[in-house]
Amino acid sequence: MNNLKEYEEEIYKCSRCALCQSVCPVYKSSLNECAVSKGKFNMLNGVLNGDLKITAKLKKYLDLCTGCNACKDFCPSGIDVRKIFIAAKYEYYKNNKLPLLQKILLSYSFFCVVLKTASVFMKLYRFFKIGSFIKYFEKLLINSGFIGKYILLIDSLSKNVFYETTLKQVSGTKNKTALYFDGCFNKYLNPQTENAVKKILYDSDISLIKKDFGCCGISHLNDGNIEEFKKIVQNNLSKINTGFDYVLTDCASCRSVLKDYKSFFDSEAAKQFSDKTTSVAELIKGLNFEATKPCTVAIHKPCHEDFDFSGIVKNIKNTKYLEVEDYDKCCGFSGLFALKNPGVSKKISKSKALQYIKNNADFVLTTCPACILGLEQGFIEAGILSESRPKVLNLYVFLAQYCKVQE
Repeated sequence: MNNLKEYEEEIYKCSRCALCQSVCPVYKSSLNECAVSKGKFNMLNGVLNGDLKITAKLKKYLDLCTGCNACKDFCPSGIDVRKIFIAAKYEYYKNNKLPLLQKILLSYSFFCVVLKTASVFMKLYRFFKIGSFIKYFEKLLINSGFIGKYILLIDSLSKNVFYETTLKQVSGTKNKTALYFDGCFNKYLNPQTENAVKKILYDSDISLIKKDFGCCGISHLNDGNIEEFKKIVQNNLSKINTGFDYVLTDCASCRSVLKDYKSFFDSEAAKQFSDKTTSVAELIKGLNFEATKPCTVAIHKPCHEDFDFSGIVKNIKNTKYLEVEDYDKCCGFSGLFALKNPGVSKKISKSKALQYIKNNADFVLTTCPACILGLEQGFIEAGILSESRPKVLNLYVFLAQYCKVQE
């Protein structure tokens, strides 16, 4: 992990041309100059020159970023903005003594407590079928302000679109082994994507092995809380006690972080873990699928997805593919960003969701659970009732529930 001083040349390389302004989703929604990379670089120049310190107030400006890295892709100098902001936020944690309560709230241990509590809540929510009750009040809730909208967003988490748990891997016939990284969403909130992956790979030559992995650590990494992030990495690496061909994940965000573990630990275990990490999409790209009923499909490409899964979707027979404008732009959710900057997050999500409404898609497919929440948030903010909007699904849930593999 580089410190901020090591990025000094890149920060000075920024010409303040403001091209990043034209692609920054946060700036477009807030019109805040401090949201744009050039604005943050002005502040970081002050830090490097000794004129400013990275205080809690300055960190709030650094947090005003979804981490989509659209500015890097558009920057004439190719500056990796996200890494620089993470390094700057790491400086904040190194140089500021935090109150005990804040330390606890920012710790991975507390994060796990929150996830386990959420898991119990979701199980009770489903057991008592609260979702079937909520749907009768959807119109009232969607027009009742932020509390009603948050209830609907939580309700969207509860839906088990695909809940087939009876499938078991056939032992003795598999040629390759994959350690399945289930991630927070599958593990604690909704196992539907994991169930779908098991069904898709049921007849493959890949044996799935589950380890008790924790979170990938993306929230702590993006927040610059590197010491807690390293604890997460060490915990996940400690779970490996067997040979494997792949570390398999169904989440684009998890994949992007897992592949970067070797940057934080100079060990053979970290290198193998990173180098062997792959996505389900990469493994199934050679399969051909056919939808059981005709439908129109669109995709949302997560910011952290570097595998183009659109080819898989375009080749699904019995479907019509819709290429929606800005399908590869940020959904506005981005984990902690949505909690720290809810107003901006909702504006970005709403703008994004309206693009899919205009195109009348039956399904919007993506490969990141946070993006599913972002799109659902957008539809809710736009006041679109569930019966009038596309179903937002993980790609693998759609393939498992609505398609069959062609021989």
